[in-house]
Amino acid sequence: MGIFQDNFSGLSEVERLAAMAHDPVRIHEIGADQWPLAMMACAIMAGNDEDKQEENARIYEVFAAKTPVAARRAGLQQLTRFIASRRGEGWKNLAPYALQEPEPALALKAALSMLTLAQPGAEQPLAGVQELVRLCIATGNPVLLNALLSLGDMRVLPLLEPLTRRSAAALSPLLAAVVVPPNRLSLTWLLQVLAAHSELAPEVTELLCALAPKAPVILDVVVPIPSWAFEQSAPQALHGWTPAEYFDRMFPELEPRLSPEALARVRAAYGSVRH
Repeated sequence: MGIFQDNFSGLSEVERLAAMAHDPVRIHEIGADQWPLAMMACAIMAGNDEDKQEENARIYEVFAAKTPVAARRAGLQQLTRFIASRRGEGWKNLAPYALQEPEPALALKAALSMLTLAQPGAEQPLAGVQELVRLCIATGNPVLLNALLSLGDMRVLPLLEPLTRRSAAALSPLLAAVVVPPNRLSLTWLLQVLAAHSELAPEVTELLCALAPKAPVILDVVVPIPSWAFEQSAPQALHGWTPAEYFDRMFPELEPRLSPEALARVRAAYGSVRH
Protein backbone atom coordinates (compact mmCIF):
# COMPACT_ATOMS: atom_id res chain seq x y z
CA MET A 1 0.00 0.00 0.00
CA GLY A 2 2.66 2.53 0.99
CA ILE A 3 1.88 5.71 -0.89
CA PHE A 4 -1.88 5.31 -0.56
CA GLN A 5 -2.15 5.01 3.22
CA ASP A 6 -2.41 8.73 3.89
CA ASN A 7 -5.50 8.93 1.69
CA PHE A 8 -7.65 6.36 3.44
CA SER A 9 -8.40 6.39 7.14
CA GLY A 10 -10.38 3.15 6.72
CA LEU A 11 -7.51 1.25 5.16
CA SER A 12 -8.66 -2.09 6.52
CA GLU A 13 -12.00 -1.72 4.71
CA VAL A 14 -10.17 -0.97 1.46
CA GLU A 15 -7.99 -4.04 1.90
CA ARG A 16 -11.00 -6.20 2.81
CA LEU A 17 -13.00 -5.15 -0.25
CA ALA A 18 -10.03 -5.65 -2.57
CA ALA A 19 -9.45 -9.12 -1.12
CA MET A 20 -13.12 -10.01 -1.59
CA ALA A 21 -13.08 -8.81 -5.19
CA HIS A 22 -10.07 -10.99 -5.96
CA ASP A 23 -11.71 -14.04 -4.35
CA PRO A 24 -13.76 -16.02 -6.95
CA VAL A 25 -16.27 -17.00 -4.26
CA ARG A 26 -16.51 -13.91 -2.08
CA ILE A 27 -16.67 -11.47 -5.00
CA HIS A 28 -20.40 -12.17 -5.20
CA GLU A 29 -20.86 -11.12 -1.57
CA ILE A 30 -19.98 -7.50 -2.37
CA GLY A 31 -23.10 -5.35 -2.27
CA ALA A 32 -24.03 -2.92 -5.04
CA ASP A 33 -23.40 0.03 -2.72
CA GLN A 34 -19.93 -1.31 -1.89
CA TRP A 35 -18.81 -1.97 -5.46
CA PRO A 36 -17.56 1.52 -6.41
CA LEU A 37 -15.21 1.53 -3.42
CA ALA A 38 -14.29 -2.11 -4.03
CA MET A 39 -13.28 -1.39 -7.62
CA MET A 40 -11.27 1.62 -6.52
CA ALA A 41 -9.67 -0.52 -3.80
CA CYS A 42 -8.58 -3.01 -6.47
CA ALA A 43 -6.92 -0.18 -8.42
CA ILE A 44 -5.17 1.14 -5.32
CA MET A 45 -3.93 -2.26 -4.22
CA ALA A 46 -2.68 -3.11 -7.72
CA GLY A 47 -0.14 -0.28 -7.73
CA ASN A 48 2.19 -0.98 -10.65
CA ASP A 49 1.69 -4.76 -10.57
CA GLU A 50 0.72 -5.67 -14.16
CA ASP A 51 -0.66 -9.07 -13.16
CA LYS A 52 -3.06 -7.43 -10.71
CA GLN A 53 -4.00 -4.86 -13.32
CA GLU A 54 -4.96 -7.66 -15.71
CA GLU A 55 -7.01 -9.35 -13.00
CA ASN A 56 -8.76 -6.04 -12.32
CA ALA A 57 -10.01 -6.07 -15.89
CA ARG A 58 -11.86 -9.32 -15.14
CA ILE A 59 -13.17 -7.91 -11.85
CA TYR A 60 -14.48 -4.84 -13.68
CA GLU A 61 -16.86 -7.03 -15.69
CA VAL A 62 -18.54 -8.08 -12.43
CA PHE A 63 -18.50 -4.48 -11.17
CA ALA A 64 -20.23 -3.31 -14.35
CA ALA A 65 -22.87 -6.02 -14.07
CA LYS A 66 -23.59 -5.27 -10.41
CA THR A 67 -23.80 -1.47 -10.44
CA PRO A 68 -25.69 1.21 -12.42
CA VAL A 69 -23.79 3.48 -14.76
CA ALA A 70 -24.18 6.48 -12.41
CA ALA A 71 -22.32 4.62 -9.67
CA ARG A 72 -19.60 3.58 -12.09
CA ARG A 73 -19.26 7.18 -13.27
CA ALA A 74 -18.94 8.38 -9.67
CA GLY A 75 -16.33 5.70 -9.00
CA LEU A 76 -14.30 6.76 -12.03
CA GLN A 77 -14.44 10.40 -10.95
CA GLN A 78 -13.22 9.47 -7.50
CA LEU A 79 -10.36 7.41 -8.88
CA THR A 80 -9.25 10.08 -11.35
CA ARG A 81 -9.24 12.72 -8.59
CA PHE A 82 -7.15 10.41 -6.45
CA ILE A 83 -4.65 9.73 -9.24
CA ALA A 84 -4.41 13.44 -10.01
CA SER A 85 -3.72 14.15 -6.33
CA ARG A 86 -0.84 11.66 -6.52
CA ARG A 87 0.56 13.42 -9.61
CA GLY A 88 -0.40 10.59 -11.92
CA GLU A 89 0.76 7.69 -9.80
CA GLY A 90 -1.29 4.57 -10.57
CA TRP A 91 -2.66 5.94 -13.87
CA LYS A 92 -2.50 2.54 -15.59
CA ASN A 93 -5.19 1.33 -13.20
CA LEU A 94 -7.71 3.29 -15.24
CA ALA A 95 -7.33 0.72 -18.03
CA PRO A 96 -10.15 -1.59 -16.84
CA TYR A 97 -12.51 1.39 -16.83
CA ALA A 98 -11.56 2.11 -20.45
CA LEU A 99 -11.43 -1.47 -21.72
CA GLN A 100 -14.28 -3.19 -19.87
CA GLU A 101 -16.83 -0.41 -19.33
CA PRO A 102 -19.96 -1.18 -21.43
CA GLU A 103 -21.13 2.46 -21.60
CA PRO A 104 -19.12 3.98 -24.49
CA ALA A 105 -19.14 7.56 -23.19
CA LEU A 106 -17.84 6.48 -19.80
CA ALA A 107 -15.19 4.22 -21.34
CA LEU A 108 -14.04 7.15 -23.50
CA LYS A 109 -13.82 9.38 -20.42
CA ALA A 110 -11.63 6.78 -18.70
CA ALA A 111 -9.36 6.47 -21.73
CA LEU A 112 -8.99 10.25 -21.97
CA SER A 113 -8.12 10.34 -18.28
CA MET A 114 -5.36 7.80 -18.92
CA LEU A 115 -3.98 10.05 -21.65
CA THR A 116 -4.03 13.24 -19.62
CA LEU A 117 -3.06 11.91 -16.17
CA ALA A 118 -0.19 9.61 -17.17
CA GLN A 119 3.14 10.35 -15.55
CA PRO A 120 5.69 11.39 -18.20
CA GLY A 121 8.94 9.47 -18.43
CA ALA A 122 12.35 10.72 -19.45
CA GLU A 123 11.90 9.16 -22.89
CA GLN A 124 8.10 9.04 -22.82
CA PRO A 125 6.70 12.55 -22.36
CA LEU A 126 3.35 11.25 -23.59
CA ALA A 127 3.44 7.89 -21.85
CA GLY A 128 -0.35 7.60 -21.81
CA VAL A 129 -0.51 7.90 -25.59
CA GLN A 130 2.03 5.12 -26.05
CA GLU A 131 0.18 2.89 -23.59
CA LEU A 132 -3.16 3.42 -25.30
CA VAL A 133 -1.61 2.69 -28.69
CA ARG A 134 -0.18 -0.53 -27.25
CA LEU A 135 -3.54 -1.51 -25.75
CA CYS A 136 -5.39 -0.61 -28.95
CA ILE A 137 -3.11 -2.90 -30.95
CA ALA A 138 -3.43 -5.67 -28.37
CA THR A 139 -7.22 -5.50 -27.95
CA GLY A 140 -8.61 -3.84 -31.06
CA ASN A 141 -10.76 -1.69 -28.77
CA PRO A 142 -12.08 1.27 -30.81
CA VAL A 143 -12.73 3.40 -27.70
CA LEU A 144 -8.97 3.75 -27.30
CA LEU A 145 -8.53 5.01 -30.86
CA ASN A 146 -11.37 7.48 -30.41
CA ALA A 147 -9.69 8.78 -27.25
CA LEU A 148 -6.33 9.16 -29.00
CA LEU A 149 -7.81 11.04 -31.94
CA SER A 150 -10.04 13.14 -29.68
CA LEU A 151 -6.99 14.80 -28.17
CA GLY A 152 -6.44 16.74 -31.39
CA ASP A 153 -2.81 17.33 -30.40
CA MET A 154 -0.35 16.78 -33.26
CA ARG A 155 2.31 15.53 -30.84
CA VAL A 156 0.28 12.32 -30.80
CA LEU A 157 0.69 11.68 -34.54
CA PRO A 158 4.20 10.10 -34.60
CA LEU A 159 3.22 7.89 -31.65
CA LEU A 160 0.36 6.45 -33.72
CA GLU A 161 2.83 4.98 -36.24
CA PRO A 162 2.73 1.42 -34.79
CA LEU A 163 -1.05 1.51 -35.19
CA THR A 164 -0.84 2.96 -38.71
CA ARG A 165 1.44 0.07 -39.72
CA ARG A 166 -1.17 -2.51 -38.72
CA SER A 167 -2.70 -4.56 -41.50
CA ALA A 168 -5.68 -3.26 -43.41
CA ALA A 169 -7.74 -6.12 -41.94
CA ALA A 170 -6.89 -4.97 -38.40
CA LEU A 171 -7.53 -1.29 -39.14
CA SER A 172 -10.83 -1.70 -41.00
CA PRO A 173 -13.05 -2.40 -37.92
CA LEU A 174 -11.32 0.38 -36.00
CA LEU A 175 -12.04 2.88 -38.77
CA ALA A 176 -15.68 1.80 -38.83
CA ALA A 177 -16.01 2.71 -35.15
CA VAL A 178 -14.37 6.17 -35.21
CA VAL A 179 -16.88 8.80 -34.10
CA VAL A 180 -14.68 11.74 -33.03
CA PRO A 181 -15.27 15.27 -34.32
CA PRO A 182 -12.77 16.09 -37.06
CA ASN A 183 -9.57 17.83 -36.03
CA ARG A 184 -6.15 18.24 -37.59
CA LEU A 185 -4.82 15.13 -35.83
CA SER A 186 -7.67 12.79 -36.79
CA LEU A 187 -7.77 13.91 -40.42
CA THR A 188 -3.99 13.82 -40.82
CA TRP A 189 -3.91 10.31 -39.40
CA LEU A 190 -6.59 9.19 -41.86
CA LEU A 191 -4.47 10.54 -44.71
CA GLN A 192 -1.52 8.53 -43.39
CA VAL A 193 -3.68 5.40 -43.23
CA LEU A 194 -4.77 6.03 -46.83
CA ALA A 195 -1.15 6.46 -47.94
CA ALA A 196 -0.12 3.23 -46.19
CA HIS A 197 -3.15 1.14 -47.22
CA SER A 198 -4.63 1.99 -50.61
CA GLU A 199 -7.12 -0.87 -50.19
CA LEU A 200 -8.74 1.09 -47.36
CA ALA A 201 -9.72 3.96 -49.67
CA PRO A 202 -13.48 3.13 -49.42
CA GLU A 203 -13.35 3.04 -45.61
CA VAL A 204 -11.35 6.26 -45.41
CA THR A 205 -13.75 7.95 -47.84
CA GLU A 206 -16.76 6.95 -45.76
CA LEU A 207 -15.12 8.15 -42.57
CA LEU A 208 -13.98 11.47 -44.02
CA CYS A 209 -17.54 12.11 -45.18
CA ALA A 210 -19.07 11.01 -41.86
CA LEU A 211 -16.78 13.23 -39.80
CA ALA A 212 -17.22 16.39 -41.87
CA PRO A 213 -20.51 17.62 -40.34
CA LYS A 214 -19.43 16.93 -36.75
CA ALA A 215 -17.59 20.25 -36.26
CA PRO A 216 -17.99 23.70 -37.83
CA VAL A 217 -14.29 24.41 -37.29
CA ILE A 218 -11.43 21.93 -37.66
CA LEU A 219 -8.93 22.69 -34.93
CA ASP A 220 -5.27 22.11 -34.25
CA VAL A 221 -4.82 22.17 -30.47
CA VAL A 222 -2.24 21.56 -27.80
CA VAL A 223 -3.38 19.70 -24.69
CA PRO A 224 -1.68 20.33 -21.32
CA ILE A 225 -0.29 16.89 -20.43
CA PRO A 226 -0.11 15.79 -17.69
CA SER A 227 -3.15 17.81 -16.65
CA TRP A 228 -2.21 17.79 -12.96
CA ALA A 229 0.95 19.77 -13.74
CA PHE A 230 -0.98 22.78 -15.10
CA GLU A 231 -3.31 25.29 -13.48
CA GLN A 232 -5.34 25.43 -16.69
CA SER A 233 -5.87 21.99 -18.20
CA ALA A 234 -8.19 22.96 -21.08
CA PRO A 235 -6.87 22.42 -24.63
CA GLN A 236 -5.45 25.52 -26.30
CA ALA A 237 -6.39 26.16 -29.94
CA LEU A 238 -3.43 26.85 -32.22
CA HIS A 239 -5.33 27.25 -35.48
CA GLY A 240 -8.70 26.56 -37.04
CA TRP A 241 -10.07 25.97 -40.54
CA THR A 242 -13.54 25.74 -41.99
CA PRO A 243 -14.29 22.29 -43.45
CA ALA A 244 -13.99 23.74 -46.98
CA GLU A 245 -10.60 25.24 -46.17
CA TYR A 246 -9.44 21.96 -44.72
CA PHE A 247 -10.54 19.97 -47.76
CA ASP A 248 -8.31 22.23 -49.85
CA ARG A 249 -5.43 21.35 -47.52
CA MET A 250 -6.15 17.63 -47.95
CA PHE A 251 -6.73 17.72 -51.70
CA PRO A 252 -3.08 17.16 -52.80
CA GLU A 253 -2.97 13.92 -50.81
CA LEU A 254 -6.49 12.78 -51.63
CA GLU A 255 -6.45 13.46 -55.35
CA PRO A 256 -3.95 10.73 -56.36
CA ARG A 257 -5.40 8.15 -53.96
CA LEU A 258 -9.18 8.41 -54.38
CA SER A 259 -11.32 7.73 -57.40
CA PRO A 260 -12.94 10.80 -59.00
CA GLU A 261 -16.28 9.71 -57.57
CA ALA A 262 -14.91 9.29 -54.04
CA LEU A 263 -13.05 12.59 -54.25
CA ALA A 264 -16.26 14.33 -55.33
CA ARG A 265 -18.10 12.87 -52.33
CA VAL A 266 -15.48 14.13 -49.90
CA ARG A 267 -15.42 17.55 -51.59
CA ALA A 268 -19.19 17.82 -51.26
CA ALA A 269 -19.11 16.73 -47.62
CA TYR A 270 -16.62 19.49 -46.79
CA GLY A 271 -18.37 22.13 -48.90
CA SER A 272 -15.40 22.97 -51.06
CA VAL A 273 -15.94 24.56 -54.48
CA ARG A 274 -12.28 24.51 -55.52
CA HIS A 275 -10.39 21.90 -57.54
